[in-house]
Amino acid sequence: MSEQQKILEMIEKGQITAAEGMELLEALNITKDVAMIQEVKTVKKHNYKFFRIKVTSDNHSVNVNVNIPIGLLTTIGEIADKMTTMIPPDARKDMEAKGVDISTIDFAKIIDEVINGTLDDPNIVEVEAWDESSQSMIKVRVYVD
Repeated sequence: MSEQQKILEMIEKGQITAAEGMELLEALNITKDVAMIQEVKTVKKHNYKFFRIKVTSDNHSVNVNVNIPIGLLTTIGEIADKMTTMIPPDARKDMEAKGVDISTIDFAKIIDEVINGTLDDPNIVEVEAWDESSQSMIKVRVYVD
């Protein structure tokens, strides 16, 4: 039973007056409002500086580092949804076979959260895949810091 219902039952049973019940209901609403304000205040904003993409391999045959200043993400955010169409069909098929459905990723939302500092986990994507041609594990990490 909710607090509001308990107060209304107390009024109904004559345990408190309607005016007292109203005061209790108002106090209950103020308490909820304060709790909500405190919850909003506890949301920590991050000040990310770079959007980073790192590709490495066990045998060091692959080593790529891409560092994009967060300020440029606003431009990237405008074309984010179009970026998925640039992935070649065979690469997309390979990714889907490995359980990565890129069409379900909302890049614009992620970029918006990065820019606003509300992205909770700085690790956006981490992928490991065995590369038969180089006989090594390829690791891709997309993150912000």
